[in-house]
Amino acid sequence: NMEALLLLTPLFAFLVVGLTGKFLGDKLSAIITCIAGSVSFLLSLIATAKALSEPFVIKLYNFLPFVSFGLYFDPLSSIMASVVTFVATLVFIYSIGYMHDLFGQWTFKFYAYLSLFLFAMLLIVLSDNLLGIFFGWEGVGLASYLLIGYFHTQKKASNASFEAFVMNRIGDWLFIFGIISSFYLFGSISLQDIFQKVSQVDKYALGISALLLFGGAVGKSGQLPLHTWLPNAMAGPTPVSALLHAATMVAAGVYMVARLYPIFENTPQTLKVVAIIGGLTALFSALAATSHTDIKKIIAFSTMSQLGLMYLALGLGDRVSAMFHLTTHAFFKALLFLSAGSVITAFHHQVHDIYQTGGLRKYMPVTYGSFLIGALALAGIFPFSGFFSKDMIIATAYESGLLWGVLASLVSFLTAYYIFREGFVMFHGEREYEHKPHESPSIMIVPMVVLGVFATVSGFGEGIYSKILGAHKEIHLNIAVMSLVIAFMGIGLAYIIYSRGIIDHKKAYRLLKPIADTFREQFYTERLYHKVIAKGYLMVSKGLYYAGDRFTIDGFINLLSFLYFKMVKFLWMKLDIMMVDLFVNGVARFSFKTGRYIRNIQTGLLNNYVLFLLVGIIFILGVITYSLR
Repeated sequence: NMEALLLLTPLFAFLVVGLTGKFLGDKLSAIITCIAGSVSFLLSLIATAKALSEPFVIKLYNFLPFVSFGLYFDPLSSIMASVVTFVATLVFIYSIGYMHDLFGQWTFKFYAYLSLFLFAMLLIVLSDNLLGIFFGWEGVGLASYLLIGYFHTQKKASNASFEAFVMNRIGDWLFIFGIISSFYLFGSISLQDIFQKVSQVDKYALGISALLLFGGAVGKSGQLPLHTWLPNAMAGPTPVSALLHAATMVAAGVYMVARLYPIFENTPQTLKVVAIIGGLTALFSALAATSHTDIKKIIAFSTMSQLGLMYLALGLGDRVSAMFHLTTHAFFKALLFLSAGSVITAFHHQVHDIYQTGGLRKYMPVTYGSFLIGALALAGIFPFSGFFSKDMIIATAYESGLLWGVLASLVSFLTAYYIFREGFVMFHGEREYEHKPHESPSIMIVPMVVLGVFATVSGFGEGIYSKILGAHKEIHLNIAVMSLVIAFMGIGLAYIIYSRGIIDHKKAYRLLKPIADTFREQFYTERLYHKVIAKGYLMVSKGLYYAGDRFTIDGFINLLSFLYFKMVKFLWMKLDIMMVDLFVNGVARFSFKTGRYIRNIQTGLLNNYVLFLLVGIIFILGVITYSLR
């Protein structure tokens, strides 16, 4: 089937580039990767057109009677596949310029890892069973580990990749147990079987399964409390940040919950947990972003916050708003990351702090325009896409309760503030440079422009999107006006502080240093994990090692060894004495006794010797006579 090639094309590119990239060279490896992504995107459009008329399943292989691998195309999966392949292809093209001569002769590996990621992500999106989703889940985890730690000579990057791997393993264990419990409940891991039987199983057991599955989503999306890895993952190259940690991989958790939403819908208590985790993470991350100064970490915290809003919508029963925001977010957040990467490239990858830049608007007008579009969309300003999708979530929040609505509005205010804080610091003001920065090459600019167009216009597809997913959600005028006012308040605050300088941000920071440091340190959760939990665990382990292993176990074994060797030594000495007595002294005694008897022959008397001679002659003559007869 042609639709199967949608999944297999990036796998083929990964194998070709990974195995032969050293001989093909970096340029050809990049071209193969980009072509594979483009082919997958075109095939996803064909699949989407078919799935919108009627969902269908392609069975590819039967492993066991209860496990078959296939692809499930419906409006949700096919649209998600189109978004993933489209954004991925643009990032692939952008990375050719970004990675040019950045890491010597091994750049082809980077493109191989990108293709591996795209294959694994599509496996999550299109699999018709939980096991296939899990294989893709682990695949994007592996690709994330390889890409975050791509600059493996840098300790920061290798540590970040290891942290991402460990944090995701915690969530993945929960996900595994969720799959096992689902199989126990439904007797199948097929999505269609689960959806048919979901109302027939025990609600309590179903709730446990849903919580376990959600645990996997928490790890993958960097939600509380498995959140520390995502901002640190910015140690990887910027295209990795744009692809994995904005548009697709971290959104896999949101997609998984939306994909399995019938399970969550039938367990309202689980949905409350989803809403609480999402809401707290949205606020937590937005506060952290207000104090950070790293160009990419600010956007990373923004990703965590926006994913939190999506989980909030899912928890409040609004799957359409969550998935619509996921789609628009993929465009404008990838755009923001690519714009940030363009700034970093202008400084030859040596600058990562926003306060080391400034006044870039006149040097990099296209990058400035791209960042501005992404910021306006993120802040939710009309007519950009974020206005439509985020305001749908805010409307749902207010319909569900005043507390949820106020939380969503506060997050929106902070979002507008921190993203324009970054924009004003980097692009506004005046600054002289010894080596003037310049605009990025066309191969980086074109993907940014394309994403800018989609970040601008994709919000107008809200009605079509809602209709496709089977529910229509309208934005109330009062909510829209209020959201715009809140967003402009956030932008205005950033403007008077960081563009006009009416409030001195350095003095404000000194006055509010304890609060700012608390936000910057993520409420000290990272230190808690590293300094208290991790180091505490190591100290307890060392204590148990010395007290239990070295002193008790090793001491007991050493005592037994001592006694054993003493006994062996004693027995060996006895055996040694016996052997010496038997072989050495025994031979001597035998020789002595034999000699004592033989020496009696030597009498010294001539008569005796003549007698012996005569007897000998007679004996010999007798033998001769006998032999002649």
